[in-house]
Amino acid sequence: MSNSIQHVNVMVDDLAEAVEFYGELLGFEPSPTPDLGFPAQFFAVGGGQEIHVNELGDVHPERSHFCLRLDDFNGVFARALDAGIFETETWGRARRLPTGVMQAFVRDPAGNLIELSCEADQPVDPSIFDLDFFDESSV
Repeated sequence: MSNSIQHVNVMVDDLAEAVEFYGELLGFEPSPTPDLGFPAQFFAVGGGQEIHVNELGDVHPERSHFCLRLDDFNGVFARALDAGIFETETWGRARRLPTGVMQAFVRDPAGNLIELSCEADQPVDPSIFDLDFFDESSV
């Protein structure tokens, strides 16, 4: 296992134009896309990587983010906790997804949103589940 980018989330003004660009012009295959409550299409990039294209009226790309699948989730999580950079306003509290993957968000110094995750079978420090910004209903 190695560090990788699992997906990049891209905001667009017109989903149809974006689907043509990413699908036809760049040649990416559409991936299964869940109902997110807004127009969206995911594309397979290769090696388990995706581009998530969403049509939302963000003036500033508040929800735009990229996801890092981390080998050392516990270490990165601890350093982010020490730095006080967790962000729960945009996508909610840290959680374990139904797939078993952990999900938490941080912002870099420029304000870019980054999703931190790990493989579903990766051991997770149990103290994470006791943090006040962890969604205990997801465990």
